[in-house]
Amino acid sequence: MSDTMRQSIDLLIESTREVFVMMVGRELHFGMPIEGEALRPKSNVVATVSFAGSDSGVVVFYSTLAAANEIAGALLGMSPADVNGEMPDAIGEISNMIAGAFRTKMTEAGHPWVISIPTVTVGSDFYTKYVSDVRRILCPFQMDDQEVFVELILTKS
Repeated sequence: MSDTMRQSIDLLIESTREVFVMMVGRELHFGMPIEGEALRPKSNVVATVSFAGSDSGVVVFYSTLAAANEIAGALLGMSPADVNGEMPDAIGEISNMIAGAFRTKMTEAGHPWVISIPTVTVGSDFYTKYVSDVRRILCPFQMDDQEVFVELILTKS
């Protein structure tokens, strides 16, 4: 892994943990990053935020439906059982905050970017596939008894 990629992953992990502590009130415990082209984390909810600038790619957030409802409930100040149609918007906002914090840290490190609005997909038995030549690093986190993932996908230049 290149020094730039290592720095990017470190800043993405830091951004994710900061957003969860500040907005969800949860400490995330980080596992080991996984690098590969055909990663398929267990998830029913996937949110993406694209970026472009000195590099281009996607920040992707993955969770199960249960974890997404727990995150949405914490963000909105309600019980996860009371979360209804608000969950996709809440996960989109969490993903946007993670990508925004990451973009700010990367800009400070000399890699200016702009980011897109988030896209959220909710369902079952699906996975993401990128048709471009990309590098993928998946960052697993443990949130209490739930697992969530944040992935950095960079286009190869």
